[in-house]
Parts: sequence; C-alpha cells; structure tokens
Amino acid sequence: MAEMKAIGILETKSLAALIEGADASVKAAHVDLLAWRAIGSGLVSMVVEGEVAAVRSAIDAGKDAAARVGEVTAELVLPKPVDEIEGAFGA
Repeated sequence: MAEMKAIGILETKSLAALIEGADASVKAAHVDLLAWRAIGSGLVSMVVEGEVAAVRSAIDAGKDAAARVGEVTAELVLPKPVDEIEGAFGA
C-alpha cells in the first residue's frame, strides 16, 4: 500500500457550492480530486489529496469560493492520515 499524502475535505450545503469550491481548489494548488459524495439533506463533500501545504491552500481557496455561492458546513485537512483511511475514498 502506497503512503498517502495529506488529504483535505470540504463539505457544503449544496452541489453548486461544492462545484465552485472544487473548481477553485484544483486551480489554486497542485492537488488531485479523489472523490465527491452526496451525503444527504443537501450536504455534499469532496476530498483532495496532495502535499500538506498544497492541500491547505486548496481547501482555503475552495472554502472561500464555495462560501460565495452557498454555505460551507465543514473543512478538514489531515496532514498524515492513517493507511486505513485510504479505502474510505476508493483510492
């Protein structure tokens, strides 16, 4: 199993806000979009992967962009996630 890089998660209240946030995230820093999921009750989330500084920059840019369109409900950056978390994102 390859060592995971840092991951970042952004959760919003609408798909439009998430798309805006995902677009800004991948344009702001060198990260890969691993997954996005509809959680329910209008909540959707995305996961990006990359170097720690790039993931932090991407999530910050995504959060700001998504907040202009809708509501950001959560953000998280995990600098060194455990190996077991890899399967949760289908990576």
